[in-house]
Amino acid sequence: MPRVGFVGAGVMGLPMARRLQDAGHSLIVYARTPAKVAALLEAGAELADSPAQLAEGSDVIVGCLLDEKAAREIYLGERGIIQAVRSGQLVIEHATIAPRVAREIADRLASRGANLIDAPVTGGPQAAVTGQLTCMAGGGREHIAAARDLLATYCRDVVHVGPIGRGLELKLVNQLLVTVHVAAAAEAATMIERLHIPADVAKTVLMSGWAASAMLDYCLPAALTPDATPSGATIGGLAAVQDAVADLASAHDLSLRVFPAARDAFALLTAAGAGAQDIAQLARIYDHEPLAPTPSSPAEAY
Repeated sequence: MPRVGFVGAGVMGLPMARRLQDAGHSLIVYARTPAKVAALLEAGAELADSPAQLAEGSDVIVGCLLDEKAAREIYLGERGIIQAVRSGQLVIEHATIAPRVAREIADRLASRGANLIDAPVTGGPQAAVTGQLTCMAGGGREHIAAARDLLATYCRDVVHVGPIGRGLELKLVNQLLVTVHVAAAAEAATMIERLHIPADVAKTVLMSGWAASAMLDYCLPAALTPDATPSGATIGGLAAVQDAVADLASAHDLSLRVFPAARDAFALLTAAGAGAQDIAQLARIYDHEPLAPTPSSPAEAY
């Protein structure tokens, strides 16, 4: 089995990496804070001292990075993967970043003979744990074919969308819908609360017909029972991805109508210091006193 170099063992990446280990893959991992990958190291993973060393010691590289800044540092930095990647090496990146950034990184890696697949996923942390993620892949057909067995370790479905960047374009459409659905669920939760309708009754009815959505299913009970515990799906995390959605729409001269209103709600709570709160707590925007700032921000993904 190919030795996998894994970087980005955060909320989504850690269960992916664990599933790779459980499937029998030998791992070499990189993390700026080794404590974040302690569980992987205890299970036999090797710790690289730089992304370059990770690339040198692996057959296939898998990333699940936090954002564009992390992607540029890990792939193109002074001690980045670009310094040691070799001809024919396959690189799979699950980060949700701007498609243009993925294309730039792909071009740089291609200059060294390596092949990048942009492979954003949907399904959330629990689907990563159970291996039920859906992957939207962009890249060469032969490269995606070569990656399917590895991706099947934590993905139920791998859909080839098109060339590099196309997987990310579809993921941003997905995030547009998530944004709008969360905002709509927040308003619905607020109305249910103000009307004193029992939450369980409301959910049973609303999830039985056309109003149903995965975000409504999750957000209704969570919004009506506020929990300040940070989770893998945070207001600030989704707000950061919304910038890429807006940039993509602007690049294609598309003036969105519903998305900007939903985005404003996320921006308001993020600016108020509530970015680390669960997305269901977007309903607090309708409170007289919105969420108080949280003492800590979401953990970095690598």
